Parts: sequence; structure tokens; C-alpha cells
Amino acid sequence: MRFSNYNQVLLENFRKFARQPAMMYKQGGRYRTLRYNDLASICGEVAAALLELGLQYRDRVVILSDNRPEWTFADLGGLLAGGITSAIYATNLAEEAAYILNDLEAAVVFVEDRDQLEKVWSVRQRLAHLRRIIVFDPPGDFPADDRWMTFEAFRRLGRSVREKHRLRIQQIARQLQESDTMCVIYTSGTTGKPKGVVLTHGNYLRTIESLLAHVGRYYLRDVQRNLSFLPLAHALERLAGQFLVFYTGKCLAFAQNIDTLMDNFQEVRPQLVTAVPRLFEKIYARIQEGLETAPLVKRVLFAWALKVGLRVSHLVENKQALPWRLRLAHRLADRLIYRKVKQVFGGELVFFVSGGAPLNREIARFFHALNLVIVEGWGATEATAPATLNTPDDFRLGSVGKPLPGIEVKRAEDGELLIRGPNIFKEYWRLPQETAASFTPDGFYKTGDIGLIDEQGWVYITDRKKQLIITSGGKNIPPAPIEQRLVQSRLIEQAFVHGDNRKYLTALLVPDRAATERLARQRGWSRLSWKTLLQHPDVLKIFQQEVDRANRHLARYMQIKKFRLLPEPFSVEKGELTPTLKARRKVIEARYKHLLDEMYRG
Repeated sequence: MRFSNYNQVLLENFRKFARQPAMMYKQGGRYRTLRYNDLASICGEVAAALLELGLQYRDRVVILSDNRPEWTFADLGGLLAGGITSAIYATNLAEEAAYILNDLEAAVVFVEDRDQLEKVWSVRQRLAHLRRIIVFDPPGDFPADDRWMTFEAFRRLGRSVREKHRLRIQQIARQLQESDTMCVIYTSGTTGKPKGVVLTHGNYLRTIESLLAHVGRYYLRDVQRNLSFLPLAHALERLAGQFLVFYTGKCLAFAQNIDTLMDNFQEVRPQLVTAVPRLFEKIYARIQEGLETAPLVKRVLFAWALKVGLRVSHLVENKQALPWRLRLAHRLADRLIYRKVKQVFGGELVFFVSGGAPLNREIARFFHALNLVIVEGWGATEATAPATLNTPDDFRLGSVGKPLPGIEVKRAEDGELLIRGPNIFKEYWRLPQETAASFTPDGFYKTGDIGLIDEQGWVYITDRKKQLIITSGGKNIPPAPIEQRLVQSRLIEQAFVHGDNRKYLTALLVPDRAATERLARQRGWSRLSWKTLLQHPDVLKIFQQEVDRANRHLARYMQIKKFRLLPEPFSVEKGELTPTLKARRKVIEARYKHLLDEMYRG
């Protein structure tokens, strides 16, 4: 059945999969399951309540919250009521929230709790179009006002008028067209104010169809539960963690938070998880650290299993047959090591999806050698998230895969990658000049990513066009591969490479505090304060060894000549990272100008 809008998908699948699990979430210390008929009831209540409160066709409905079931109820209910939905990251400040709400002329905003309510309330005088605020968690003694209500009261209203608005919800699903706007997703704003990316019902439907044509034989056959922990305000998670899940009748399981993620793996036993490279970097570092203190027998056994896995990985990647002795060794390694590693993630994982930034090839190879498949892809918010993707049995580690069916990717003369296809966004919200500037004359979207496409069609990303470092000697250097090398160290949590208009490259390094303090205890430095420890000559010598190890894999002009250790990580709250954890390079360079300048004196 070919749908003309996503509302039709929801109404059809609410019926088709009525008794199947649609959602899992933690409540009262255990995971609860909602079935599709439960999801239909709640989303119907949300849609009816919005209509009863005066939501007009194509009004904007915004969500300001961390991931939770109510996030999805508000999003799907807003769509069913004929609204255009959008989201604000929970980490955004009040001014940033006000900008998006005003830009959209939002009629309704759903907020998570008292803290988020206070953000909106503090700027309410400037929000001329905002008519109602719905609060998921009761905000305690917050002053009563007609402009806000609790989600519980909102649902009660929806239940009381659901029959009244049932035909209207069905009529909306009949009248929406593929070209109609479904969502507006705001870019993270690394170089300026965020822009609203307008994505249509057709963008989402055709992108999902393309994804299923590319990887559906694994997804449809083997995946039932998708564990979601990336923010749903992010384009990739909105598509893969929500819209794709409900399109295919699968189950969306919410992780509680990043700190409980490993426990949630055990509780949910997911078959699919969408993540960003930082998760794999951290797990890789923890495994390396654990091996250092493991008994000799375990270290030897792991090293043997890894060696077997690496041989198998290279042969599988190149579609070569496995010798029978290697097949036997691989089966034994699976029983002794791989299954135990897989059990850490619940034991049923079919594959990870990695996006948002390039994944280090060595880390991808390491996981694949342990029989854990990471399917890396690439795209943009403007591409409804994905444009290319590897698959579990057709991949090139280090690449981001081949273009999805129906999507064209080509390379401009300056190395920028360009995309054309039904996944490409309609426009930037009320920014016609910026929209026009984002396309080539023949209709390709200019991604801003620098990359390569080999003769077989595999796509490789090297860096962002606007983030290339140009040294005073004229070398164009992408910082991302160097930063990836540095964070492979178990002692380095974050790395920032600098060198624009300078003679050589330097780095700001954020130590992994747990690993560094563990090292300090082993060396007898545990009484030192954190800041004093990072200035200790022997600690600096150890970090120099880590930098030297990374430098050995780099061309001379790409090597780090000097570094400084920072006592605190880069963060969203301090404005150094976007909500999607991309570095705001200008902010970091301005904040640490004194340290950067110091490394070039003399």
C-alpha cells in the first residue's frame, strides 16, 4: 500500500498491529510495554485535545523535553491533529527556545517539567502566537494560569472529546499530500543561528522506503526492539528511532539516560541501536582498560579471539570465503569470547547504526572482529537524515556506505559532496535566500561535507568544509581524523585540534577523569587535587606518550606539536558543543585563546 502522508501510516498500523508491542519505557523500577492499540488511544487523545483547544490546520506544535513516552505521544498526536511538529533540545537555554518558538510562530509547546516550563514562562511576553503550554510532569506549586496545563489534565480533556474529533482526524489523514510539511527540524547552529529544515510527508515516506529497500532484509526479518537514547529532537533519531519504527510495526524502547544505558541494554535486549561514534569510542576505551587488569589467561584468550576475528572481518569485507580451519576457530571464539561481549548489549543485537560524525576505522574493525556489526551511514538534517549506508553484509569500514536507492551523491570540484533525491528537504523555514544558496543550479543540495567517492561507489567523509584548518604554510588539514586518533587513547575523553593560520598544529585535550585518577592511584599520586594532577610532570609525560602514539599514524604536517590538558570537558551547557555534540570551534577557540596562544609563543 502506497501512502501519501505519514498520518495514514499511523492510522493503518494502529489497526494492523493493534496487539503488538509499540513502546517500552521504565516506570516504577521496571519496563512497561504499550501495545499499538494503547498508543492509538493516547495519540488520539492528544490530537483531540489539541483540536478542542483550537489548533488550526498547519499550526506548529513544539516539544521541549528529554526523550520519554510523552515526547512521542505529543509528536504523533500533533501530526494527527493536522499540525506541523518541531522540537527544541532540552539543553537549550531560554533565549534559544524563544528564538525557535518565535521563528515558528508556535501555537502550542509541550514541556517536560518545571525547569522547562520556567524557560518558556520567562520569555512568554515575547511569544505572541503561543496559546498553550502543556507540562508532562506536574510543576508543583508553579503559579496557576490559563496558559499552561498538566499533561494529565490535557489527556482527560482529550478523552472527553475524542469521539467529537474522530472524523476530523480521519479527514486530515485523507487531505494531507506528500508535498505538505510534516516536521521542521532545526540545525544545531555550529556557525550561527539555527535554521528550520522543512521536511515533508513525502520526504519521510520516500526515505523510509529507500532505507527498507537498502537494508530491509535485516531490519524487517530480525529487528523487533529498537533502544532509543539519542535525543528525538535529532534528525537521525527522529527518523530511525521513531518514524521508521512505527512505519514497520516495531517497538520503540526508551533508555532512561546515558548513565543507565548499559543496564537498559540488559533489560530491553534490543536488536537495533542508533548511536554516535562517541559511544563506540568510550566502549572501546573501557574494553582496553579492562584488559590491562584482567588475568593473563583472559588476556591471551581475548587476543587470540580478536586475531581470529580480524582475519574473518577482512575476508568478509572483501567477500572472500573463509578457510575451514578459520571457520572452526571462529565458532570456538564465538563460544568463548564473542557471545560474552554481545551479552553486554543484551545478547540479541543484530546491528548498531552509527551516524552524526565519521567513525574511526580501527574502532569499527575492532567491533566487527568481535562479531558486533556497526552499520555506518551519512547524511544531513536536510536529507531527512540518511543519504548513504553500509549494510551488514556489504560494507567498507571507514566508508559511510553507498547511496540509498533513488538518491544521487556526487563530488564537486572542491571536494564537497552533493545530494539529490526525494529525501532532500523542501526549504529552510521562511529563508528563501538561504534555501536557494544551498542548491546547485541542477538541484543538488550542497552538504558542506568534504569527501571522496571511489570507483565502486563507496563514499568517504574527510571533514566539514567550514572546519578545514589552513596552516600558515598553506596546508589544508581536516581536524576530525586527528581528533579521532587522539580519543582512541583510554586516557583522552575529548580532543580539539587547532592550527588555522598557524605554523603547526596544537591540541586541547580533556582527560578521561576515571582512567586518569585510576592511573594516579597506581602511581601513588592519589592525594593530589585534579588540577594539580594535570600539571604533574609525570602525568604530562604520560599524555605526551599518548599524543606521540597518535602522531605515528599521521603525516608530519598533521602531527600535534604541543598540547594542553583541560580540567573540565567541553559541554553543551557552556556553549562549546551543539546539542548534537558537535564542537562549536569558534566558541572553544575564543574561550581558550590564552592556552592556544601560549603554545605558539617562541
